[in-house]
Amino acid sequence: MGRLDAALGRGCEFTLIVFLTAMSVAVFLEVIFRYLLHFPLFWTEEFARYCLVWSSLLGAAVAVRRGQHIAVTVFIERLPRRAARAATLAAQASVAVILAVMFWGGVKLVVVTSAQISPALRIPMAIPYLALPIGSALMLFHVAAAVFGRPGEKGPGQGPSRLEGAG
Repeated sequence: MGRLDAALGRGCEFTLIVFLTAMSVAVFLEVIFRYLLHFPLFWTEEFARYCLVWSSLLGAAVAVRRGQHIAVTVFIERLPRRAARAATLAAQASVAVILAVMFWGGVKLVVVTSAQISPALRIPMAIPYLALPIGSALMLFHVAAAVFGRPGEKGPGQGPSRLEGAG
């Protein structure tokens, strides 16, 4: 599971770089064409918006893998080790449930919008909406990898803490 987690993480990071670069180039082109050439491009705003959606969800998956989402740990740090571990598992289970609901809702949204065409790019709206089920599935996998990782191995988002005996 660790190898797959690492491979998905690297793939996610690479795809995130591609989307952020594409979005930056599209916005730069729009500024150049609109204000310097006085010939605005019709597709750049929509393209940049879809890149932003994909970047947000892939970036969230990368952050879940790295444990970089915001967390309030003041209560867990004051609990005894077993209680802290139980509270951490409960929190991860709650996140997993929310991500599963997001995944299921995203799949339904993709199915409903598959026949709809975007106004400027003329692509199926399922393509931008696929970011929701794919991003939530990646986040769900990374949460599962953090929970079911090998004992003693530092999982995603589990930097040195009291839970691992570092504190």
